Amino acid sequence: MSVVLLDTTVVSLLHPKKRESEIRDRYAVHMTKQTLALSFQSVAELWNWAETREWGDEARHGLDLFIKRFLVIPYDYALAQAWARAMQSSQREGRRLEAGDCWIAATAIHRRIPLLTHDRDLVDLPIPGLQVISYLETP
Repeated sequence: MSVVLLDTTVVSLLHPKKRESEIRDRYAVHMTKQTLALSFQSVAELWNWAETREWGDEARHGLDLFIKRFLVIPYDYALAQAWARAMQSSQREGRRLEAGDCWIAATAIHRRIPLLTHDRDLVDLPIPGLQVISYLETP
């Protein structure tokens, strides 16, 4: 079994409300019999949804249980260095990359694991070492 990093858009597809999603089905083949990982950044983004939507205790507890299903990759010093290299690679090629998206990309690069994404900003990034699997058309 190997590890695959899910970006926030892909992990959101695993929510029970999206069971019948055609998009979810496309990514499922890449998640079967894999260890599913999240960047600490995706965890923050998921909790931001709860804050923005003012979820109650029950929904927050459900989110907590949902997140605990995944291997969460934390921040470390080498990851910060990978973030800086990824950001600079993107900027040199004229691609604007949000800081949060860069943390997710850097996590995949730093851990040398593929990134499943349905975020257009992360598709076809000119960043060495980034392996992206996406079902979005190129920008």
